[in-house]
Amino acid sequence: MCLGKQEKRAKSKVETEESNANLSVNKDHNMIRIILSFIAITLGISCSQAEHKSNINDSIAKETVSDKSPAIYGINAAEIAIRKGPGLKYGKVVNEKATQIIGETQYCEVGFSTKVVTLEREEEWTKIKVVDPEWLSDTYIGWVPSKVIITSEDQEKQSFGRLDPNDYQILKTNHNTIVENFHVLLKHKNFDKNYVYQFIKAFRKENCTKNCNVELYDSKSILNLIDVYPLEGQDYLKMADHLISISSFDASEDSSWYPCQNFKYNELGGKNWKKTPIK
Repeated sequence: MCLGKQEKRAKSKVETEESNANLSVNKDHNMIRIILSFIAITLGISCSQAEHKSNINDSIAKETVSDKSPAIYGINAAEIAIRKGPGLKYGKVVNEKATQIIGETQYCEVGFSTKVVTLEREEEWTKIKVVDPEWLSDTYIGWVPSKVIITSEDQEKQSFGRLDPNDYQILKTNHNTIVENFHVLLKHKNFDKNYVYQFIKAFRKENCTKNCNVELYDSKSILNLIDVYPLEGQDYLKMADHLISISSFDASEDSSWYPCQNFKYNELGGKNWKKTPIK
């Protein structure tokens, strides 16, 4: 259809106005898109930075916790007295609770089963605090020779593999529904406190299936005395000279050293003290 000039001008004017309006709307839309994109990018960067910052803070927190966690060490010896200062000239730390119960002065000692943290060091002595058993941590604090402190890794290297069956003999068992009881002859002759500690630990792994007591002897001659109680006189002396160690189910990481060689043993005229002959 053909239009007149005025109609064409009117149509052209309307189209121009519509085109300008559309252009204006498009510009507005584009501007909105740009603003929204900018906001999205800004929020994305902000979130990314926040997440990155959070990750950094978490890492720092972990490092801080790690840095604040002191290294835990073992004790590579038995019956080491804790002293009040760095040297033999300082007195031993008294175990007040044990002293009250037993009625004789008892001292705080650490051994193979003890775990400690170090507090400070002075020449050949280190101040330690017991952390395992945890119930000793408030009172078992003091100085020990630095040479007895060992890392957990080095202590684990000393652990035995499988025991040689020729090195021991189970003399007797007396198990019940609650606890297993092993009486064991140690045939290995050249043993010390560390060997005994490692042997009992390995024996438990191989033989104990539940709560377990282990009593270790260096002679078969005590076999007829194992179930005798109380032991008196020469029987007591005989048992005391051949009972190397007792490791009970409620303190499985701990082991004694010739436990019957005590004050009673001395009073009965015992000839040894913790395996060493009395001169």
